[in-house]
Amino acid sequence: MKQSLRGPALYKGIRDYIKQYILDHNLKPGDALPPEGQLVEDLGVGRSSVREAVKSLQSVGIVDVRQGNGLYVRELNFDPMLEAFIFGMQFDPNTLAELLQIRTWLEGAVIGDAVGHLSDDDLTRLEAVLQTWAGRVKAGEEYSDLDETFHQIIYGVLGNQTMMKLFSAFWVSFTSLDSEITHDADPEDVLQIHHSILDAIRTRDPNLTRRQLSQHFDHVKNRIDKYLQGHETRE
Repeated sequence: MKQSLRGPALYKGIRDYIKQYILDHNLKPGDALPPEGQLVEDLGVGRSSVREAVKSLQSVGIVDVRQGNGLYVRELNFDPMLEAFIFGMQFDPNTLAELLQIRTWLEGAVIGDAVGHLSDDDLTRLEAVLQTWAGRVKAGEEYSDLDETFHQIIYGVLGNQTMMKLFSAFWVSFTSLDSEITHDADPEDVLQIHHSILDAIRTRDPNLTRRQLSQHFDHVKNRIDKYLQGHETRE
């Protein structure tokens, strides 16, 4: 490889070799990769080239570098996307509204399937979340984690882990913002909207559930629109 490739091509070749090694050996998250020294020897390249390629794979969430303990395959994650989301919202606040629109499209598209898969036990879990949520609202305590849990229960029944990680990335991006966006002006109203979503799910009517979900997103969109208008005024 060292003789046939130079510069960016060499760097890309090492990256591709490591990725193909993972696939060829059917490695799973947590499995060890060849140590850096072995990669240098097997590929006939410089140690600095291997390190640069490994750092790149680490930055996109493919490998995990454990100091003093080698290289490992990392579980699929959206950390690089999450970082881009958060920076994008700081760089261009309109990204926030666009991310909400994407989330609205995705949840609106899958809610019908979720309604058909939710069991009575799942509905009981959702009710328990809302009861705990009500207690927090009454006590004036934070409840954003319960909001996320509520939606995780609904979509978790579909068994699509990639979708769940994407939703989680959306959620973390949103909750990382200023409190003027993430803080609900009327916590009781937000809680009631989620009760309405659960009531719609109980009817097993996907269209009704979708409408209630849309109401929830309209509530968030109005808050974001108000924030963006204020941001433009400050500029």
